[in-house]
Amino acid sequence: MCCSGINSRPRGAALIIAMLVMAVLLMAGTAFLTISSTESQIALNERANAQALLLAEAGIHQAMARLNGDSSITSIPSTPLGGGTYSVAIVTVAGCSATSARDLTSTGSVSVQGGQAQVVLRARVDQVAYPYKWALFAAVPNLVVTGDRREKELWLDKGGQVDSFDSTFATYEDTSDSVRHQGGSIGANGDVTVKIGGVIWGNVSAGDAVHADWATVHGTTTQRAFSQSFPSVSPSMSATGSLRVDDNRTRTLSEGTYAYTSIDVGNNGTLATRGAVTIYVTGNVEFGNNSALTVSGGPVTIYVNGDVSLGNSVTWGSDPGTQLQIITRSNLPDSQTDDIPEFEAGNDWTFYGRLYGKSTDIKLGNNARIYGSIIGRTVKLGNNGRVHYNQALSNKVLCTFGTYNLLRRSWREVYPTS
Repeated sequence: MCCSGINSRPRGAALIIAMLVMAVLLMAGTAFLTISSTESQIALNERANAQALLLAEAGIHQAMARLNGDSSITSIPSTPLGGGTYSVAIVTVAGCSATSARDLTSTGSVSVQGGQAQVVLRARVDQVAYPYKWALFAAVPNLVVTGDRREKELWLDKGGQVDSFDSTFATYEDTSDSVRHQGGSIGANGDVTVKIGGVIWGNVSAGDAVHADWATVHGTTTQRAFSQSFPSVSPSMSATGSLRVDDNRTRTLSEGTYAYTSIDVGNNGTLATRGAVTIYVTGNVEFGNNSALTVSGGPVTIYVNGDVSLGNSVTWGSDPGTQLQIITRSNLPDSQTDDIPEFEAGNDWTFYGRLYGKSTDIKLGNNARIYGSIIGRTVKLGNNGRVHYNQALSNKVLCTFGTYNLLRRSWREVYPTS
């Protein structure tokens, strides 16, 4: 009997399977090549973007350097650097004076496949410093002062206390003790002396020695510290007339700029300001007993080239204290020992604001109440003085009329328009 169909298995299946596997492998290989190429391009783009950012930063710093040599420049043309270019537009705007600040727009560019990687940075520069990080500081170098102040460049007499608050959030009276007791640092480029009963809630830093054997320092104490540098201030002053406020009278200055040869406010007199006011005094300032300097709608800046003499129970400024700035003589050589101007306040002086007098000896009577920051050539706080450092002043500028510096919080990246 014959049989048929015994060997009827399908033939060629292995070839089909091999072709399918090869197709899958080809697709996977193509995908891997595409991913590898894409990842490589992404890496190149990221590198180009980082380069463009660095180029834009270089443009900002180059513009600052150029402005410090020639404040009249208005732009920096496209400049090649590190495989790319940067360019800077410079626009004059109001700052410490009507046209002292500059807005910088710096563009960094790097070529990439299909176009340009660009980063645009904007910042504002002005002739400013930020010195108000201290409750009290005596800026005179060590060993310049002689006599009974040789070891007392910064001197807090009996019962002096220093703490802090932040008027951005609350007044001193509304700030809890736990917050008050977290700051308020003092320092000197020479010696710091805190007499019996003194309490410092912040740190104490001295270029030479700290003498506080009968006082309490809750923060750190640093002796032989690095010298702190403070800028000179030399504002332009020209005046022909004086300002006099008689006893029991009030004189109000509206918004604007004023220049006087002297200011004299009698007993119980008040010098009031409304709006933004700048006052230049080429000579001396005197305030009688129970007199006041009031600030409404500030900011107010007063430059004094001569001496300042305040009677008893004088009040300058008001809460929150961020609107008033007093700048006394601050452009003498650090080594000068004669003809040093003085800022002298009687007993019970109350001050809301910041006082900068790098070349001025500052002497405060007993029971002073300071809500702010004081920097002087030397500083003496009388018996039972209280200094409440306002942390909100740390970002306040001092107009130096010198080197251009970046204004804090003005640096930002913007999206290119094209």
